[in-house]
Amino acid sequence: MNEVVSRSAAMLGSPQVLAEAFADTAQVTALIDRGAPYKTITAVQKNPPNDDTPGWFRNFWALGGKVIFEGAEQLFHNPLFIDAAKTSFRAKVVQPLAMMSNLNVPATAAPPHLDLPYFRGAHRREIPAWMLAPMGYSGLFQNWAIPVASAISWFYRGTGGDFEYWPEGLHGASQILSPPYYNKAIVADNEYMYHRVGAMGATEDYLAQGIASDALLHREANGWHIKRGERSIARYRGEQVRVSILWKAYCFESQYAADAFADPTNNLSAETIVALFSRDMAAKGIEVNEPGDLAGDSPWREAICRHYGAPQGAAY
Repeated sequence: MNEVVSRSAAMLGSPQVLAEAFADTAQVTALIDRGAPYKTITAVQKNPPNDDTPGWFRNFWALGGKVIFEGAEQLFHNPLFIDAAKTSFRAKVVQPLAMMSNLNVPATAAPPHLDLPYFRGAHRREIPAWMLAPMGYSGLFQNWAIPVASAISWFYRGTGGDFEYWPEGLHGASQILSPPYYNKAIVADNEYMYHRVGAMGATEDYLAQGIASDALLHREANGWHIKRGERSIARYRGEQVRVSILWKAYCFESQYAADAFADPTNNLSAETIVALFSRDMAAKGIEVNEPGDLAGDSPWREAICRHYGAPQGAAY
């Protein structure tokens, strides 16, 4: 498996495990319940509708540094996460960026992967989301990379669903956090540290096949219920559903660095992204025409994803 080699181990945030993620767990669980019904990850990311979506559901609590789910304000500015991010990244300034709840039903293990990276100027609407992962795996855009801390906390007492991570790269030893982990968290550099979720639950509880992307996960008195319209797909007890909260924050070594980030002068542009990919593909003997439209050019997208995609089909 190829690894991103443009960032040295010394540049990666040192993982910080927190025995307590939130001071008020009742507030967290109340928000989790209020987020129902949950949309599938495919629907949330606005990918093309399909009938092969995994049992993964999400609700955003904050985006772009702003809380969008009422009641999450205090949790978004969690001082435990901010202090751990400062330690992990040796940062003076930490700016909370996004927060979301993820609910996963019993499933096989995910492959090792990296989270979608952040680059200066590449979070704008003209850069399609699918391009971010290849940009990160390519190693071509590290001059524009933004250090981002990820705090993952869990509210899960079921079986399986380990969090495995490789702080020294895939050729080094992995470390594992295992359930039951209720209100436990890890803060790390998940954009550049490989990690994955282990198999969770009993095999007989796995979805026989993917579900329709417009299915919803409903909360019930004793657990959770996947439905598509009025049609029931599957029911799970509360402890069978792996609930995690993901928090993201920009990390800057100084106030000067934070102020420089706010200056758009050195942002990436769509033209620069195309030029760097095109130059690298030409050097590798890959023939593909530059796209007329980043969002809709299928040959360009196919070439980028094939040659710079996640190793061994890793998921995001």
